[in-house]
Parts: sequence; C-alpha cells; structure tokens
Amino acid sequence: MTISRPAGRVFDLRMQIIIIIILASLLLSSIELAALAEDKAQGKTEEVKATSANGADVSTAFNEVEALVKEFYPKAKIVRTSDSFHFEYKARGLTGTQSGLKELSPDSGGVAGDIIVKRGRYTGHERNPSETNLILHMVFFTAPYSEPEDHHLFTRLSYPPDASIDFLSRFKTIIDQQKKGTQEIVSKPATTTAASNTAPSVSQPQPSNSPSSSASTVSSTGEQKTVVTVDASKEAPKVSFGSRKLSKYSYPEGRFKILLPGNPNCRYSNTLGMRSVDYSYPESHGAYMVSYLIAPGVIIDSKVSELLDAVCSNLAKTTKSVELRRNSLTLQGFQGRQVELAPPNGEKEQLARFRLYVVRRFVYIIGAAGNKAWVDSPVVAEYLNSLEVVPELTASEMRAANERAYSKKHEDDRRAMDERMAKSRLQSQEAASRARKDFERSQADWKFRRF
Repeated sequence: MTISRPAGRVFDLRMQIIIIIILASLLLSSIELAALAEDKAQGKTEEVKATSANGADVSTAFNEVEALVKEFYPKAKIVRTSDSFHFEYKARGLTGTQSGLKELSPDSGGVAGDIIVKRGRYTGHERNPSETNLILHMVFFTAPYSEPEDHHLFTRLSYPPDASIDFLSRFKTIIDQQKKGTQEIVSKPATTTAASNTAPSVSQPQPSNSPSSSASTVSSTGEQKTVVTVDASKEAPKVSFGSRKLSKYSYPEGRFKILLPGNPNCRYSNTLGMRSVDYSYPESHGAYMVSYLIAPGVIIDSKVSELLDAVCSNLAKTTKSVELRRNSLTLQGFQGRQVELAPPNGEKEQLARFRLYVVRRFVYIIGAAGNKAWVDSPVVAEYLNSLEVVPELTASEMRAANERAYSKKHEDDRRAMDERMAKSRLQSQEAASRARKDFERSQADWKFRRF
C-alpha cells in the first residue's frame, strides 16, 4: 500500500508483505497440522477416447493442463475424455465439511482436480470464482464462459497449503483463457452493493464528505476496483484530528468488528493456500489498514510469541523502515504486539503503527500509516482500540458448550415437567373440591326435599 503525503514523498508500507512474512513463519514451525497418510495408489495415466456430447473443442486447454500436471506431479493419475478431465495425486476420499458429500482431499504434496465442459453459462449456487478454506485443504472453483462456443468449463481444484504457487497461478491462467466474448461488468458503488459472505454489515452508515466522485467495477477475475475522481476546483476539507466520526463494521468471515470512518476498499488473495483479506481506507493525512489471514491449522500457543517477534523484526527489514518501538499487548486474552515504524530517511513527520494478534487460526493486523500527528491523534487511538474478535471454539470448548446446552435443556425440561405436574395436581384438587360441594348440595336438597 502506498500513502501519499502533502510533502509529495511516499512512505511505502504494503500490507501484503506482512501477510507473506506471517505465512512463511507459519509454514516453518507455528502450525499444528494433522498427520496425513500417504496414498498407496501410484501415478497412472488413463486416456479414454470419446465423442464430445457438447461438441466443444477444448483439447488445447486439456493438453496444457495435462502438461502442467505432469510437470509438477509426474506420478499423477489422469483420466481424460473429450469433454472432461480428471487428475489426482496423493488424494483420498473424505466427507466434505460443508457439502456433506464424498470428495477428494489431497494430502501434503498432493492435488486433485476436475474440469467438465457444460453447455451455456454456469447457473449454480456456488460463487464463481471462489476459493474455500476447508482446513486441511483449499478448494478453488471457477466456471469461465466462452460466448462463441456457448459453453463453460466447470472447474474444481483441491490443493493443500504447501501447493506450488507457480502451479496454481499457471492453472488458473489456463482456465481463465477459456473466457471469451465477455466484458467488464459495471457494478453499483460499494455502499450499495449486495453483501457477500465477506462483506461487512454496518451498524450506522457514514456519509462521505469528500468532493470526489467514485465508481466501482468488477473485473473478469471477480476483483472489485474503485476509481476515485477528485474535483480539483474544490478545496479538500480540513480534517480535525479526533473529531472524525467512526462507525462499527462487522466482518462475519473474519470473525471481527472494528470502527472505521467509512466503507473500506477490499482485496482478497490466497498465498500458499491460505486466505488473506486486506481492507484499506485512505484519507488526506494517512490510511487505515486492516488485514487478516486464516491459517490451515491451529497455531501452537508456545510459538505465538516467537512468531509475533519474528514478524515485527522482519517487517522493518522487508519494508526498509526503522523500528522505533515494540511492546506486547493482549486482546481478549490473546497475545499481540504493537510496532511503530518510520521511514529510513529519518523524516520525523511520518509514522506507521501496527498491531498484530494471533487468535487461534486467525492472524489479525490493524494499523495506521501517514502523518505522525494524525497517527497519534485520538481518532486513530479509538480505531486501534475498537477491534473485537469472536474466537473459534476449540474441541474441548465445543464439548463443554454442548454439555452446558444439554444440561440447560435437561433442567428446563425437568422444570417444565414439574410445572405441568403441579398444574395437574391443582386441577385435580379443584375438581375434587367441586365434586364434594356438588355431593353435599345434593344431600341437602334430598334431606330438605328441595327438588
């Protein structure tokens, strides 16, 4: 991320660099992964000749995919027809955590994929394209449409966290090249766009006071881009530090809430199979930055402190900045660090302040970079202190929660039964009292001949 200053220079701090550092540290020693058995099946290629029912010529794409798979997975099993392509290596059948259906789950160093030619556009319910973190492996789905040939490639790729970035990038490029005759889709601004599974829900909307106009577009890869046009004839409004109104934004996938001055720009990415999301909200004096990533396994508690210190140390080195100070802090009982960085040229007017937290599988990074007076202002302090997270439950916590729920249900059922029995006894007593009174009245009527 690049932040422009009134002086005209640039203090270069990219949130993606932080993500990459953390990912490298996680892969080295900080993730407790389940032990996965090796597949006994050896790589084998089976080519089946068949006539394409769709009449589509995708042999070039299939040839490129086959060459790519053989390059990275020479022993992979490949089954190919004229309108379908399947490959797998070190993959085993597991029940899907979301679909509940049997699906292939690749072990470390493995892969599994399917490409099927289907008529027309994709009309299914799965988001296109999308990448889903299933803990043990990632699933990439896309269905690019070819307008001239009126067909789409229903593509699903499953890969572990250690899959080659080069393989993933080249595979996606080959598949995406099948998209023909499509144009960029113009969408509504971000404030009116329907929320997706990662879109924030805002407790109170914040109107923009900027004289600029913005337009959002969604590219063919699904990435949202916002173009801002500034009216140079209007003077930019002066910002009073500490007076900026913040609104609470909630992000269900990231499992957190935070105060921000407006709806931020968003960028999704996957690095080494780990999903990361970056949010940014630029202002005239600096920028608010929020990022999180989802690791494929629980980060070991004994490694958290070492991980955080390694990130802080490497961050200044990677961004060629000067680390001014670092201190430990906690968020809802979870370990964290705060680090402050300055430009290498010793300019005192610029400052970046970041906070990093590790919450089980989630790593959160929030910060502000820009004018030092702005970073030290009350509004930035309020923003940094506003982060709230909803930690994932561990297995023991889930068991304890289930036991509490069962105990509460048992107690509620017993209380309801006691209330029903008490009500039944009361009704029986009232019925017996009425019967006794009726009997006494009938005896008196007989005795005194009142009939």
